[in-house]
Amino acid sequence: MKIIRKFGPLLGLVLAITFLQTVVILTLNIGSATAKEKEVLIGSLLISAAAATLFYIVFSLITGDTSFSQTIDRLTVRDRQYLKYLSVLDKFKSDLIATNITDSVCEKILKFVPNIVPQASTKIYLWREDLGTFSPFPKDGAAEHFYIFDPFLLWITEHDRIFHTSEFETNPNLSQIKEHAISFTRRTRAELLVPLILNRSLLGMMVLGTRDVRREYSKDELDKLNEVRSVSVMSLSNSIFYERLIELTETLEEKVRNRTRELENAQSQLIMSEKMASLGTMVAGIAHEINTPAGVINGSADNLESNMNYIVKNVFDVVRFARNKKLRKSFEIALLYLLRDRKKSAPMESKDKFRVKKDIREEMTALGIESGLASDVSSFVIENDVLEVRKHIFEVIVHGEKKGYYMLKHASNTNRNIKNIRYSIRNIVRIVKALKYYSHLDQSKSFISADIVEGIENTLVIMHNQLKYGVEVRKNFASIPMVVCNPDELNQIWTNLIQNANQAIRGQGVIEISVYPKAEKVFVEIQDDGPGIDPGIKDRIWDPFFTTKDQGEGSGLGLGIVKGIVEKHKGQITFESRPGKTVFTVELPLRPPAVSA
Repeated sequence: MKIIRKFGPLLGLVLAITFLQTVVILTLNIGSATAKEKEVLIGSLLISAAAATLFYIVFSLITGDTSFSQTIDRLTVRDRQYLKYLSVLDKFKSDLIATNITDSVCEKILKFVPNIVPQASTKIYLWREDLGTFSPFPKDGAAEHFYIFDPFLLWITEHDRIFHTSEFETNPNLSQIKEHAISFTRRTRAELLVPLILNRSLLGMMVLGTRDVRREYSKDELDKLNEVRSVSVMSLSNSIFYERLIELTETLEEKVRNRTRELENAQSQLIMSEKMASLGTMVAGIAHEINTPAGVINGSADNLESNMNYIVKNVFDVVRFARNKKLRKSFEIALLYLLRDRKKSAPMESKDKFRVKKDIREEMTALGIESGLASDVSSFVIENDVLEVRKHIFEVIVHGEKKGYYMLKHASNTNRNIKNIRYSIRNIVRIVKALKYYSHLDQSKSFISADIVEGIENTLVIMHNQLKYGVEVRKNFASIPMVVCNPDELNQIWTNLIQNANQAIRGQGVIEISVYPKAEKVFVEIQDDGPGIDPGIKDRIWDPFFTTKDQGEGSGLGLGIVKGIVEKHKGQITFESRPGKTVFTVELPLRPPAVSA
């Protein structure tokens, strides 16, 4: 390439090719070649020079450019730009990997995005555990906040790709979410939506606004955004996990230190260490389990306030309905049907919903109801499963006015929000009750009469977040008498055995728990359909610090502690294992003999 630049295109090519062939001839030791071979080699030099000249002439005619070096530069400029982008992207990835603070990660992402899509305003809506909302970064007091149960956010969690706002208006396949999507994009002033999703969990949403210069987002820009999205998701998840871990560590370390000083023997130290390790894996799940219904209550309360304000402002319209006997009857039937408790019918498929909505709209159009209102009412009828009384709703609209329908709608929403609040409170009470039972802090060293089944049920509540995604828990609980035991220590047994079963099946499979009485004893069997225990290590699984789990998954203390607790209760634990079936059986006496302190 330097020869071509120095001597000119044509002469450079000829000289370069002649030089290469001369080297080849000398390498072949031309002195020992025959006359015929020498003629061939010298002839090839001439042919190569002529071929180079012809190539240059043809290339110049095709490209219209007699400067070969300039043409090569023009052909490689795109490659140089791409290499420059790769270099910048690599530095961006390195910066993100080195950052453990969520706000810093967001700041670096927002600073990098203009390299890909210049002249576009960018904002990130990030899940904030402390607020229970998706909140904007950078922080903006006037910006919208979105709750986890926002219909559009729930929908986009299941559709992990970049969306342009125009898709929701033009794509008929997105009609079911169109209304919520357009509402979201208007509130965020977004033109491009880039969801940040990890394992079907929405970490946040990057929104890109309309560019200053009107220009469509190109495929190349979207491909680069996908690359940025991938590395951003991993970095955000790591930083969020790191911050939560630091927060948990700050509170748990002090508790562990204080508790450790109170321990009086090695066995108690091992039990507490293993128990804190188990709780550590469950704390994040428990926090999420409580936070979800709390968020629902918060959102429902806001909606309830809005609904009640409308009803109070328009309550005197009900008086007008009361004067018209026929209209009053229709309003009363529709309202009572909306408010009463009933089992909902099986959910419709999307195509059936579309068909039924169309039929309802046609019915209403035939009654002279405007198309916009007909569309809203058809959605209301389907969502609330009130097909049976739709004619009464039509009657209210036709012979009354829109306010009658809106009164029904707000009353229905009020009822739904109250049910959501009641359901969420029951969930919180259930979790708190399970936590209280699980801890038994005031009875940690005493033997009392306790219900084994209740202890297992509450342990399953505590571990629900670990088991709810791919594990089927089958319960075969027979009626059993109360057992004299230490409930706190037995909870440690159920936690370890259920956690081991879950890890054995890798979070995908069946765990079956059976409880039954037999001859003044209670038997608890915990079975999984995992790969089983290697026969070569069956005699070692009870040994302290022996584990077959990956680093960080187990300390090797669990089964040793379990066996110690069972023996303390004068019982025994056994197991059988083969591929596809592993069963641990705990045998406990109803009234254990006196045990030492």
